[in-house]
Amino acid sequence: MSRILKFLLITFLLFLLTGCSDLSWTTAGKIMPPVNEVCPLEGKWAVLEDLDNGKPLQKDEQQKIENIAQFTREFTMIKGSLWEHPTYKLKKVNAADYFKTKSLNSINSLVPVQEVTVITVSTSDGNFLGEFMKVNEIKIIAFVQNQAFLMEKILDQADSSLVPINRDTVRLNSRGQTEISGVLLGLRTPQDKGFTYQTLWLAADNKKLHQVLTLDSIFFPRNSGFWKLEAGQSETTQNEALSAYDVSNKQKDQIQTENRIVNYIGNDYAVIESNVKGISQLQVLPVDKLSSPTGLKVSDFFGDSDLTAYHNARDKTRRDILKNGVAIINESHFEENFGLARKNGHWYLHGRLNYLDGMQPKFLDFNVNVIPPKELIYYDTLCLNWQSIKDRIPDAADAFTSPSQDIALVLTKNTLYVYGLSMGQLDNEPLIKIKLREGQTVIMAEWATGSYVDNWEKAFLSNGAQVFTGANPG
Repeated sequence: MSRILKFLLITFLLFLLTGCSDLSWTTAGKIMPPVNEVCPLEGKWAVLEDLDNGKPLQKDEQQKIENIAQFTREFTMIKGSLWEHPTYKLKKVNAADYFKTKSLNSINSLVPVQEVTVITVSTSDGNFLGEFMKVNEIKIIAFVQNQAFLMEKILDQADSSLVPINRDTVRLNSRGQTEISGVLLGLRTPQDKGFTYQTLWLAADNKKLHQVLTLDSIFFPRNSGFWKLEAGQSETTQNEALSAYDVSNKQKDQIQTENRIVNYIGNDYAVIESNVKGISQLQVLPVDKLSSPTGLKVSDFFGDSDLTAYHNARDKTRRDILKNGVAIINESHFEENFGLARKNGHWYLHGRLNYLDGMQPKFLDFNVNVIPPKELIYYDTLCLNWQSIKDRIPDAADAFTSPSQDIALVLTKNTLYVYGLSMGQLDNEPLIKIKLREGQTVIMAEWATGSYVDNWEKAFLSNGAQVFTGANPG
């Protein structure tokens, strides 16, 4: 009997002790204060380095308000905007895998451990503000508005002036920059001879759509300003030509486009597909040198390990196809014969192998398990699970989400849907539907957030954009 009493007493004491402690994985084995009293990023942080370009900030730059972030349980200030009652969600991730999703393979050295904590910060109504990886207790890597920064804690507590007296100001700012998004969507449309190109401007402020705008060319941003890519008649021949130029000076660089099409265009590079004497090849060209006869090589973008992955993928495809008794052609240019293709909401790198089947020229594309570099694609994040998109829209063929995670584009074979996003899910009904033409393909998606949305919209209008009349309410 005494043994039973001792057992019951020990069990009761263990129960009491367990009820006093927080056993979530975030405690790392030690007792933590209740979660609702602790801000995991509490304090004031300053940007040390822009990780996208590898440049450290000068001390005077670090003091600028857009380079300061402050966090408390009640308020968050990021890039000069203030939000009331933010939410903080913690998760453990593998550092190397996480960096790959951000296309930041080169900064693994900053995080010596494999498993790290990532804190997702959102507004009180669920809109995404940013993600913050803890390097250690005084350094974090911040992913905010499609940019990556190394930040250092400069004070353990946020400024007392962070809490405004006028709460109405906070409510206005809670609909701040990260809830304003816009996208320049480039479309390619087949026609009887060749292709036409079009840009749509889709923007939303707190899920209220701006007027949809359109332009019969590709209008895209570069560091130097806005550029256009147009298809039209050559200035020297009767053939069609592609021209790309800075809209501020309109000095065109033309390329003859007989049997040449654009598969992708970004800030600095375009993927061109050409068909010469029946041989279809891919080229990656600088947008300001479309007339160059020679494309860039895979080795111009990738280091040794990724280059090895490309060679291995090509060698395997080559061995498999040779079993069919075909003859490989254009072997000497294989490093130039690569491009990008869309699949399940992402851009993927692929190479092309040309061969002769009898006397008939053919080709076979092969996938390369390498993340395309930021030089080619600056932003390629889909914040939704692809399967969840297919569950909602079974015939979905592609999808894009804004860096602010407030709107999503979902494309089927015939329709483009624009949805609002809440708590990482598509809203019940689309904001708008746009009927797509047969064979229409996305070749560009360039996003703007915050104050850039208004700037891009004005620039688009000033360069000939018109109100699009083919959109239907959701």
